[in-house]
Amino acid sequence: MSKKQLIIICYDFPIRDKTAESNLLSSQLKLLRRIYYKIHIIPTAKLDLKKKIDYRKYIFVTGFRNFRFISIFYALRHLNILIKEIYLIKLRKRYLKSCYKSVIYYLKGIYGYTFINKFISKNNLEKKNLIIYSFWFTEYSLGAILLKTKHPEIKVISGAHGFDLFEERHFGNRIAFRGKSISLINKVYVCSNEGLDYLKNKYTDNSHKFKLLNTGIKRKKIKISGSKDGKFRIVTLSRTHPVKRIKYLIKKLKEIENFSNFEIDYTHIGGGVELESIKKLVKNLNFKKTKIKLLGIISDFKLKLFFESSKIDAFLNVSSSEGTSLSLVEAISYSLPVIVTRVGGNESIGKSCGLFLSPNFNAVELYNCFKKIYTNSSLRDDLSYKSYKYWSKNHDQEKIKKDIQNFFNNI
Repeated sequence: MSKKQLIIICYDFPIRDKTAESNLLSSQLKLLRRIYYKIHIIPTAKLDLKKKIDYRKYIFVTGFRNFRFISIFYALRHLNILIKEIYLIKLRKRYLKSCYKSVIYYLKGIYGYTFINKFISKNNLEKKNLIIYSFWFTEYSLGAILLKTKHPEIKVISGAHGFDLFEERHFGNRIAFRGKSISLINKVYVCSNEGLDYLKNKYTDNSHKFKLLNTGIKRKKIKISGSKDGKFRIVTLSRTHPVKRIKYLIKKLKEIENFSNFEIDYTHIGGGVELESIKKLVKNLNFKKTKIKLLGIISDFKLKLFFESSKIDAFLNVSSSEGTSLSLVEAISYSLPVIVTRVGGNESIGKSCGLFLSPNFNAVELYNCFKKIYTNSSLRDDLSYKSYKYWSKNHDQEKIKKDIQNFFNNI
């Protein structure tokens, strides 16, 4: 094994489970441990450290949120890029708020710069063999990138997924310092064709820095079949965050109940900030024919058991914005037909193996998708076949392993 060392900047891995970050990083680390002599993980969230961490696998770096020191020297040293950023937004509406957000972004970047630099010095890490990998393309990526200007021998890469990728999801339709960050960073990997095209079209001069790394999911032993009892069973699997629009879906299901010719059973798996309010919504809507099950967060074992023991007619993703949904990839690995909104990373999967909904779909549009599958078993079989074929070509974990190894070996 080489003497290369890796610093990973993430949000709350490995403390929190069942998140996209946790699932993807866990999978990547199995391969990265074969490439790097040591791996240091720096979570940037304020964490409850009661959970036991397996320190044999990597070095878990605590204290990021407790570290309060920002180097005035570093802040002044790179002040020119803040001035240029302010200049770029001078003609925009709500100028003061945009300036404020850029200043905060910059200061957080300097905070990350200071913390990482101090960590490198304290542990005498050899800079020529050091790679900094930011899982999210955020202000802390900026800090690592600015550190690279001080130590050019350090390599810096970043992932870019959804919120940290598409600038339209931010105030003023922009992400501060994005152009500067891309000009200085070594590589950016994205998890969807849509994200790759987005960056290449927007930053053409640096298009060679962008790489697609699909999400890998294990091959499944079974293919889930549809219902045989006249009911139509649908499933969603996601955190209960507003962007996932579970409330919106439930409201449309209530409207469908008034005119549907068949019963619908809907199961949602996953928890989060909206779970309790979703439960209240279901109770208040008082469904008569439609069954709603909210399972919340369940273990990997129970999730596997659910899929392998259930009849499912379609898997839904109705997000208002997406990168590549890990749960959607999980669904197609089980050969499930999918119904998705035409947004972000849903585009590729929906185009190849599913049915599309418009981003602000109405009840009739949703019901028509259900009806197509319900009344046409051959269509369901065809969608099921296409789902598995798409997973096999683009998301088979065994194939993705080689892509990940090649990417990190050739930075």
